[in-house]
This record gives sequence, structure tokens and C-alpha cells, in this order.
Amino acid sequence: MHVQAMEFLLAFGSAHRALKADSVLRGASVPFRIIPAPRALEPYCELVIMVRDEALDGAMEVLRGAGLAPKTIYRKEGDDYVKV
Repeated sequence: MHVQAMEFLLAFGSAHRALKADSVLRGASVPFRIIPAPRALEPYCELVIMVRDEALDGAMEVLRGAGLAPKTIYRKEGDDYVKV
């Protein structure tokens, strides 16, 4: 039985900060994707960084080190997003 990895969305409160986070994570070779915010999260942000659970700790360490900690983290649960 295959267990699907959990996905986390890192919200930064602005597209500018999300794009800066994108640049920092690329430089650190952390696996992630930058995507438009899902409809449920659009009021809070335009772009989000999506990471799988195995990359979350590394992404957070790199982002905190760059002074770019996300404002909010959401865990994807089916079609819903739960604030962590």
C-alpha cells in the first residue's frame, strides 16, 4: 500500500515575498514548487510555495536563515487546507 506524502503550502502574505522565497529555495536546492494560491487561500496570498513533508524542515531552515519565514503554513487534506 502506497502512502501519499503530505503537502504543505507556505504562505508569505505577498507575491513579492513568495518570489523572494522561491529564489532562496532554488539556491539551496530544496525541492518545492511555487504555485498560484488555491481559491480557498486567495484572500491571504497570491502565490504559495508547496513542499512535501520530507522537504518541509529543510525549507523552513533555509527560509528562516534568510529572514523569510512564511506567515502561515497550511497542510493539504483532500480538497481542504488546514492551518498548521
